[in-house]
Amino acid sequence: MADSSKQGFLNSLFQWTVKSTAAEEAAKPTTTSDVKPMNAESKKWLNDALENMTVNPVDRLKLCISKIRDPQVDEQQKKEFLDELCHWSEELDLAKDFFTIGGLDILTPLLDHNNDGLRMQTCSLLANLVQNNDHCQRIVVQSGLQQKLLKIVDKSNNPDLKTKAVTAISALIRGYTLGQLQLQKFQGAKILIRALASPIPRLQNKLCFLINTICSSSAQMKTLIRGYTLGQLQLQKFQGAKILIRALASPIPRLQNKLCFLINTICSSSAQMKKLFYENGALEELIRLFNNEACPDHQHVLETIHTLSNAKPNAISLIVERDPSLAEHFQLKLYERRQAIQSSEDEQLDEMNLINQLQTLLGSPTTENIPASTTTDQQLVPTS
Repeated sequence: MADSSKQGFLNSLFQWTVKSTAAEEAAKPTTTSDVKPMNAESKKWLNDALENMTVNPVDRLKLCISKIRDPQVDEQQKKEFLDELCHWSEELDLAKDFFTIGGLDILTPLLDHNNDGLRMQTCSLLANLVQNNDHCQRIVVQSGLQQKLLKIVDKSNNPDLKTKAVTAISALIRGYTLGQLQLQKFQGAKILIRALASPIPRLQNKLCFLINTICSSSAQMKTLIRGYTLGQLQLQKFQGAKILIRALASPIPRLQNKLCFLINTICSSSAQMKKLFYENGALEELIRLFNNEACPDHQHVLETIHTLSNAKPNAISLIVERDPSLAEHFQLKLYERRQAIQSSEDEQLDEMNLINQLQTLLGSPTTENIPASTTTDQQLVPTS
């Protein structure tokens, strides 16, 4: 049990007492006659004072758990006790103690509760309990709670609750292979990608982060995500391509970056999916993102543009015909990006190669193709 807090407090109290003792008092010689045993009344007063000044975290955990179990306690009070549990569970040892004293028993009823506020707090508690704690991750995985969290992500109509559940799943499987395998068993990849249809940017951001984490940590899960995305998830049925493309217009750079990664992964894996994204206007939307001054990652966006430009042999030239203004702006931004890289000390050969290839598709990368606004400034105007 993690009841070291009281001992730590007593040690601090002792140190403070020693430092606070006046030098002249400390210098006085002490004889055995000066030391007297405490009487019963003084001893009781001191014990009571120390007990009232210290808090035993494990006792508080037990109290909170018992109050949440108590049917006589109303929902508002249960929320307050859940808040306290969230506080204590941030400490690694206390998170373990939570399960040792029977805390697991309250989690399932709370996740099944009809009060979304209680369910959200329970998801937050779960995230705290399992974060970077393989002992607690193992207990939760074995309990089957991940399936309940996935059900919330899949079925709930409350976007805030879904976001909290995604956060808990992310903490549960991060760095824990058994959690990732269970996610696969419960078709978690399918549920997570389907949830991207939500119009809530914060939820989309959490989902993209989680999917990226899964793919980055496990080659097997990356293959699984790709495989599901390519048909088993019925991405077309759920209009997933349109949803992801529409989300690129979000003003959140981190979300835009994750979406580029996801679209590039999907389109690199399947010519059919590449065609689907191209036909839904992904190439134009990505070019607009690159043209934007707030572009989150030029190389990342260019890689995705290059992938989609292979959807048709003349994909880029068709954009030049359909939207000359967009193509002209794109050409200008490519030129400016080339200049920025050339003046930089960092070697960015991959990005330069992408720029060269795209400029070739647009036309000859000479100053003739750069809008007049960038060249006329350098011309000398004769005076009369």
